[in-house]
Amino acid sequence: MNQAIPSRKPVIHWLTVVAIATIAISFNLAFHEGVHALTCPAVGGNLQEYSALYVECRSSTVIQEKLVAGSAPLFNLLLGLVLWLIVRNPKQRPSEIQFFLWLFMLMNLLYGAGYWIFSGIAGVGDLAVVISDWEPGWLWRVLTTVLGTGLFMFFVWASLNELGKFIGGEMPEQIGRASKLSLLSYFTSLGVVLVAGVFCPAGFLALPVTAGIFAVTGGLSPLLWMMQWFRAKSFVKLVKEPLEIHRSWPWIIAGFIVFLVYVLVLGRTLYFHG
Repeated sequence: MNQAIPSRKPVIHWLTVVAIATIAISFNLAFHEGVHALTCPAVGGNLQEYSALYVECRSSTVIQEKLVAGSAPLFNLLLGLVLWLIVRNPKQRPSEIQFFLWLFMLMNLLYGAGYWIFSGIAGVGDLAVVISDWEPGWLWRVLTTVLGTGLFMFFVWASLNELGKFIGGEMPEQIGRASKLSLLSYFTSLGVVLVAGVFCPAGFLALPVTAGIFAVTGGLSPLLWMMQWFRAKSFVKLVKEPLEIHRSWPWIIAGFIVFLVYVLVLGRTLYFHG
């Protein structure tokens, strides 16, 4: 009598996933604030501080202030779209690199669109500065919120569509594996921001830290629920070997180094005088 041999459970090494997520969120936030920092002198402003969670730029005109504020969400979207083109390329890559590119793409797209939603609803944040004196104010906030929400949900759909091309495996195991990857990424991202906030010179309860925490908890919230949406048959999952994340000391060491630089160097803030 023949018996079915149970298939091997795909490997997801949690510490390697944490390292990948640490690098992705650190790069994402450093890029976002870095765009603010570079735009500041480029438009004639005076860069004072560049930190893990904020940039201080002295602007002499309203247009300078608007350009500095609006630059980062725009470049998050642009970088996310470039990464999308890379992820869509069918080139075979190591699973760790493929997952990093996908996660970094997702973070940039969600941050880019998420700031539209946050600014429209709360009336603060990067896009709120851009539309601050546009009339009628309520209409611009509604338009910003609606457009941001539409982009946000579209990017979630597009990211899941790309995930279906390389996650591999079979239902329901693939959903559990995808959920493990996303949940580890979410809580790692939150942890990195919390630790960076501890070193913020303005204090842990200051606006830069609370805004950074809100950006992660809200902007990256799809990582908490999107894999339930991924169950839908409308997301085609290609039949292939399951994506596995094996223990990788290079990724783990790189993640630790990036974490230290982000929280201990950028977290403490770089000061410029001129």
